[in-house]
Amino acid sequence: MSTVETRLLDALRCSIHGRPVQWTEPVPPAEQRNLVRLASIHNVLPLVVEAIYGSGSLVPARTVTWMRELARNQTVYQAQRTAEFLLLYEELERRGIQPTVIKGIVCRSLYPQPEQRSSLDEDVFVSEANFPRLHEALVSCGLYVEGNPTPDADEVTYRNDERLLFLEVHRHLFFTDSDAYSDCNVPFSESLEHTVTVQVEGVSLRTLAPTDHLLFLICHAYKHFLHGGVGIRQICDMGLFAQQYGGELDWDHIVSTCQELHVDKFAAALFRIGETHLGFSMPEVFAAHDVDTAPLLKDILSGGVYGAEDIDRHHSSTLTLDAVAADRTGKRRGGALHSIFLPARDLSGRYTYLRRRPWLLPVAWTQRIWGYLAKRREINPTSTLRIGKERIALLRQYGIIN
Repeated sequence: MSTVETRLLDALRCSIHGRPVQWTEPVPPAEQRNLVRLASIHNVLPLVVEAIYGSGSLVPARTVTWMRELARNQTVYQAQRTAEFLLLYEELERRGIQPTVIKGIVCRSLYPQPEQRSSLDEDVFVSEANFPRLHEALVSCGLYVEGNPTPDADEVTYRNDERLLFLEVHRHLFFTDSDAYSDCNVPFSESLEHTVTVQVEGVSLRTLAPTDHLLFLICHAYKHFLHGGVGIRQICDMGLFAQQYGGELDWDHIVSTCQELHVDKFAAALFRIGETHLGFSMPEVFAAHDVDTAPLLKDILSGGVYGAEDIDRHHSSTLTLDAVAADRTGKRRGGALHSIFLPARDLSGRYTYLRRRPWLLPVAWTQRIWGYLAKRREINPTSTLRIGKERIALLRQYGIIN
């Protein structure tokens, strides 16, 4: 790891455990800028700045001041989004609707200063039967549906930009038409039947039971790993969640489910990174895995939030998703050319009209080709293939594929 990456992890570890960093060597100006850039890429700037501020870390006061101003803007913005979401949730509850909230606001509440953990949106899980009623309530509360989702869409996005509300409503936690990870839905088929409530700023929120929730965080990290990369913030969430609810968790169920999904070694690596670099305890059920975390940590730190920092890396997700889909289905696909000419079920998430009119697949292929041509100056095919091959090697190393 570089010095800046080491400082990032050190600052994160200190922040999420409520203490300042104790650096003894001066931080050069170029390193300060790079640290801010890396923290911003991973969307953890407020957490990093919190650990640095007032620590006597030999970062010049003027530098800390502008760093704090950047972090303050993000924190205030997050506080506003949280307040608006809680008001919306209370309104839904008054209407007799109490949807199940996952990730964001629940994980945020575990941090010493919750608003320093940013969330771009809030996620809600609802049954098929209750979705129409929730949809009607959200629209009547001033939110609009983003895009053109099909009637049976697994996920529908709602927004109200004036109120800073951005919701993703899930009828299924993972896309049901994904050959790579649709089986992640199976463990949660009955999870809405035994939810719990948590208190966030005096508001009771319905959420998944602790065992289901941590298992979902693992599966969610796995999904993003296939799509481009895990974020370091996801490991912070998992570690804090396990720390908070450790005594209530059915670890045997968690590890056996991870084994069924072929992500047990991957989960062990995430928890080991949390232990080694972020100050969390390693769950005993995963401790037996002798995993080399260095390649995964390198992949995480270089990818930013969900691997979106590098367009070639982001584009290479087609190769990793294909590799897992082929391993799960036993059907080998057509390599790099296939990344353009995908079947309708793999493109229906982006080109939603294919769900109702699959015969328009050639139209989607044409749109995809024109999209690549428009970005040809940004995308480097050689780099995309190299990254894809490297990340497929990681899938094998962590037992996700054979």
